[in-house]
Amino acid sequence: MRRFFIAPEAVQQDTVVFDAELAHHMGNVLRLAPGEQVTVCTGDGTACVVVLEQFTKDSVTGRIVERLENQTETDVQIVLYQGMPKGDKLELIIQKCTELGVSAVVPVETGRSIVHLDNGKAVKKLERWQKIALEASQQSKRVQVPAVGPYLTWKQCLQKLHEQDGLTIVFWEDEQTQSLKTLLRSQQQKPDRINLIVGPEGGLSEVEVQQLREIGAVIVSLGKRILRTETAGMAGTAMILYEYDELE
Repeated sequence: MRRFFIAPEAVQQDTVVFDAELAHHMGNVLRLAPGEQVTVCTGDGTACVVVLEQFTKDSVTGRIVERLENQTETDVQIVLYQGMPKGDKLELIIQKCTELGVSAVVPVETGRSIVHLDNGKAVKKLERWQKIALEASQQSKRVQVPAVGPYLTWKQCLQKLHEQDGLTIVFWEDEQTQSLKTLLRSQQQKPDRINLIVGPEGGLSEVEVQQLREIGAVIVSLGKRILRTETAGMAGTAMILYEYDELE
């Protein structure tokens, strides 16, 4: 069954109105017709089955026939703060971490980031990255689309984390004492939110790690092998969700 994400205001009681862009895609590209059923998600955890009724040039109207329970979202919210990598690696990170179940991905310009975006480029990139998250959510049958952004400087990132609730975990290749598994199993209960911090190529500096410690972050190792920046966030997310029985 086809899956579409729409704005919450497109749903009025039991009626759903798809906008002109989606109407064109549904009617001219997918060749959908009245009487067919699709799954509709509003991005806030709500999903329903809709039977399509009326097609026009500017819209498609449907009727809700079943409201679905949330079976694909995790109990724990994972927000990945990803040090800006080179090339198109962030696109891969967003795609795969969305499939795994992260709630958001926040690109961060760290001291060792090679890529630096001005405001204009950041806006365009964020639009592209958000579209990738949307497509990955549709493919993996999620009912929520992870938010991508905002694009943060290191100072802004520290401030945001300082103000943010939840458990903040930093993956650092030089950590020799505490593993991610040890940390998770030491928690009294499952956190509602986990902030994951991953450095870019070259990792986080000792100064940056110390700054994170000072705002309450916990530094952990992901194991004996050194992972690439595009692998660390995916691996850490999968480990956390497995430990909390969220991958069943």
